[in-house]
Amino acid sequence: MRLVHSADARPALAIDGLAKRFGEKSVLCDVSLALPTGEIMALVGPSAGGKSVLIKCAAGLLRADAGRIDLLGTRSIRDWTPLRPRIGVLFQRNALFDGMRVWENVAFPLRRHGMGRNQARAEAFRLLARVGLDERAGEGPPSDLSGGMQKRVALARAVAGAPELLLLDDPTAGLDPVLSAAMEALIHRLVDHSNASALIVTADITRLAERFDRLAILDKGHIQWSGPTGAVTPGHHSLLQAT
Repeated sequence: MRLVHSADARPALAIDGLAKRFGEKSVLCDVSLALPTGEIMALVGPSAGGKSVLIKCAAGLLRADAGRIDLLGTRSIRDWTPLRPRIGVLFQRNALFDGMRVWENVAFPLRRHGMGRNQARAEAFRLLARVGLDERAGEGPPSDLSGGMQKRVALARAVAGAPELLLLDDPTAGLDPVLSAAMEALIHRLVDHSNASALIVTADITRLAERFDRLAILDKGHIQWSGPTGAVTPGHHSLLQAT
């Protein structure tokens, strides 16, 4: 069982009044949400509704136009560099480096933060084994792998270094239902093992209360509802059906 921290603990992620525009298009408008430490939150909403932009802003990959982001007890983030080893990110399209072998992709964040090559290689293969990939897969290029396998590589890279906060952008996108369920179960095991916190973009709104601690619904640039999945009522179903 995952240890969920007390309600008065500082959230793993707190976003307040976040806004982001691209030219004349406003993608995020006054977005606020809080992810308690040790919990998993699903982020749902219509396609092209800003979910990936929110993830990238939280990861420090995009600079917000307004608002504040507090990460892992550090308030008003302006420079994410010291926090990067504590944050794991999975991109919707995996973002694997074609010019690197699979294990080198997984080891990339470890090497970037000072781990020696041999130690990083050993850790990469340990993580690949945890996501069900063998040494042969690890020695080849990502292009040799199926879409599902590439997703598992991206997940192994996201959890390399045992980050305290995971930001996962649709980790089961494009996978069949069986593989999606297996990937999600794997994410839960990895999160439970390290008592991390996770914000997960998902298009699957079935059995939310069984799969996630919390839910946030993003639509028209705003968080339309956020709270424990156990508090979702029939009145929220119209919002969910619009995602």
